[in-house]
Amino acid sequence: MDNIERIRAIEKSPISFEGLRRLNIIAGSLHFIQGIIMVVLGFLLTWERDIYTFYLKFKIISLNPPSFQVLPEPQVVFTIGYLGVILASFLLISAVAHFVIGFLKTRDYEKYLKKGMNPYRWYEYALSSSIMIVILATFVGVWELWSLVMIFVLNASMIMFGYLMEKLNQYTEKIDWSPYICGCIAGFTPWIVIAAYFVAALGSTETNPPAFVYLALLIYFIMFNTFSVNMLLQYKGIGKWKDYLYGEKVYIILSLTAKTILAWLVFIGVFSPF
Repeated sequence: MDNIERIRAIEKSPISFEGLRRLNIIAGSLHFIQGIIMVVLGFLLTWERDIYTFYLKFKIISLNPPSFQVLPEPQVVFTIGYLGVILASFLLISAVAHFVIGFLKTRDYEKYLKKGMNPYRWYEYALSSSIMIVILATFVGVWELWSLVMIFVLNASMIMFGYLMEKLNQYTEKIDWSPYICGCIAGFTPWIVIAAYFVAALGSTETNPPAFVYLALLIYFIMFNTFSVNMLLQYKGIGKWKDYLYGEKVYIILSLTAKTILAWLVFIGVFSPF
């Protein structure tokens, strides 16, 4: 399916821009309500995790002959607390994005959709999904500050390649898949790190991840790839996805479903007394 066909399908779409605007407002409201509830509960429940750095320490053994050792020296940079509030930000960022679309940038939203793109979606995903994958990474033992920073940036880069995919293909007759491929590479890398730590944790009887982590990682990985599949179906023009607006609707529903399930699964799993 080329881009000319995609634009024509948008013009003939049975899905209205007003309907999508209302769907954004509904999704934003549900995200906002859940986020506020989680903020309140988050301040009532305590949870802490130390975040480290592993800078090198040079230890001189002798001067004659010269000899020294280079050893990692773990140091606590800061302690994360109030996990519920951090998880709430995952939901509240989404709420803000949906409200911006529904109330403040409606005309721009419609203009972008006619071109086959929605930059607001990608800005929001770059923040919210990166926060969640960093939280999940800490559950399998990634506690080093700069490793978490790289996971955040790589995940955000993957999302922004999605934005670039839509932006670039406004101007091409034939679909250019290079941003999609680069996004898959950037997005897959954090999962290699998480998988390595997860397997290492399984090999230790003392540090096995709690049961909810298994489920959270599985659900996040499935939902993570579902967004990618939605874009693939849009640009391949398969079935109902020939209509870009149908894919936009699926993005909104997927976002609400995935964030709701993940946020509450992690919240309940961490603070469960069992």
